[in-house]
Amino acid sequence: MSSDSSNGASKTAATIAVVANTKKIAKKEIDQLRRALASAGLDSVCWHVIERGSDAKAAAAKAVKRGAQTVVVCGGDGTVRAAAEALVGTAVGLAVVPAGTANLFASGLHLPTDLTEIVDVVARGDRRSIDTAECNGQTFNVMAGSGFDVGMLAQADSDKTQMGMVAYLRAGVNEVRDRKLFDATIKIDGDDFFDGEATCVLVGKIGASKAGFETFPEATPTDGKLHVAVVTAHGIREWASLMASAVLHRQHHSDHAQIGEGAEVTVSFDGKRRFELDGGVKGKAKRLDFAVNPHSLIVCAPAA
Repeated sequence: MSSDSSNGASKTAATIAVVANTKKIAKKEIDQLRRALASAGLDSVCWHVIERGSDAKAAAAKAVKRGAQTVVVCGGDGTVRAAAEALVGTAVGLAVVPAGTANLFASGLHLPTDLTEIVDVVARGDRRSIDTAECNGQTFNVMAGSGFDVGMLAQADSDKTQMGMVAYLRAGVNEVRDRKLFDATIKIDGDDFFDGEATCVLVGKIGASKAGFETFPEATPTDGKLHVAVVTAHGIREWASLMASAVLHRQHHSDHAQIGEGAEVTVSFDGKRRFELDGGVKGKAKRLDFAVNPHSLIVCAPAA
């Protein structure tokens, strides 16, 4: 559910649309954004207020249909992912006002976080195109996966508003202790990559991680590749060894992970398993089909 309001003449299509998730961004920050846009002379603005991240797709699609040239999304990674799904393949720029707990999209792309800086980038027209990815037809920007990360996200969901990153850390400890192995078969660009037991399968486009280190340190937003990690660590000792390798950017040398890359990835499980896209659990599937869409999303950001 969303509500619309606009500034400027009603006969002129708004060139900027703001999609604000009020569950993630406070009214005070929304008011600050209104003032910052007005101060920059950006007064032709249409506002879409939503209460669920998933509603950002419809709001962004409506903005595109109405002629917006830039969509400013205020929210977390789930809100950004949903809005981006409507902007992929268009000439409309995506600007992000990061809110919520993690904001891996903003941090992974080194986007500005200060409201004044964000508005300055929009006003200057600074833009660059980046890759996006798909999983079973749904767009994601940062990372998707099944296993450990889904369990951690599900456990942390009810506590993250009050506890922030501590909720993820606590959930992660529980998952390390309790996570069971499952059977997975993975193909990259049609070639066999993995067939065996795993505790986590990750497919990433940006190398950021909630734990503060890069899961895929070699990944870039424009490399035209999907980056794959299959984790086989089981138990606290093996997970600790893997984490130590990751902190040193030596995941490739760990005995508890296999790292690969390609343009298309197919993951098959022994049964239906929950999977996540950009930090949001999306349901269950027995097979996940991934593909990369090079230079498919325009982001309001200084040139890299």
